[in-house]
Amino acid sequence: MPNDRAKLFLVSRPDPQLQRLNEKISKLAALKPADDAFSAFALAAHLAELAIEAAMELGQMPGLDTRALQPTIKFWTSVRDQSSAAALACVGANHTLAGALVAFRLLRNIGGEETDNHAK
Repeated sequence: MPNDRAKLFLVSRPDPQLQRLNEKISKLAALKPADDAFSAFALAAHLAELAIEAAMELGQMPGLDTRALQPTIKFWTSVRDQSSAAALACVGANHTLAGALVAFRLLRNIGGEETDNHAK
């Protein structure tokens, strides 16, 4: 006998605090010097991708043991992934409140807001 009952599944609701914080981050990221953080992380991700491509091309050379390049490829893949995640965090694409708070404080520190407020 087939089970016609609707299956329950959890759907996460967007966290209003996270949404507001991501909005604040995206506003900060549009201003100098905080927009430089996104640019720096995005550039690091791009350069890491180029390093991965170069290592892959080297691996195609005759007589080269490709296993020797695996640590290099693994390193640059990690750099690329982490830099990409940081770039996205800096423009307000955070999935957790903790990550959003870190990005928000980073951008405020870059802009000098955090240190200026503590000095008063």
